[in-house]
Amino acid sequence: MKNSIKTIIFALAIITTASFAANAEDKENKKASSFGTGIYASRNGKINVLVDKQNANTATTLLVRSSQGNIVYRETIEKGNTKFGRLLNVSDLEPGRYEIKIISNKETQTKSFELSAPTTERVLKIQ
Repeated sequence: MKNSIKTIIFALAIITTASFAANAEDKENKKASSFGTGIYASRNGKINVLVDKQNANTATTLLVRSSQGNIVYRETIEKGNTKFGRLLNVSDLEPGRYEIKIISNKETQTKSFELSAPTTERVLKIQ
């Protein structure tokens, strides 16, 4: 009986140690991003892009790229700006899939969006 209790306690100690070590490794592997983004569509069909950087000493690049890889919009946010906002007018873009990519200090955050072809309504009048 004493041996089985010692064995159970020993097994619990090993399991507890292993789980704490795994948690510590996970926390070390997850780094906090050096910038935050908010990307959302407005009611009038434009896209709001907000960037909040923690480090003002790094330049940040905002790209809009088509599914074919063509860059349709590029802007560099200068060093010194920690908060940045841009309203992107996408009404002139062709229908298709696009991605918005924000690059700062070797970190990248990406969001994608899709534009559909405008639909036209036919009006029928009977007189």
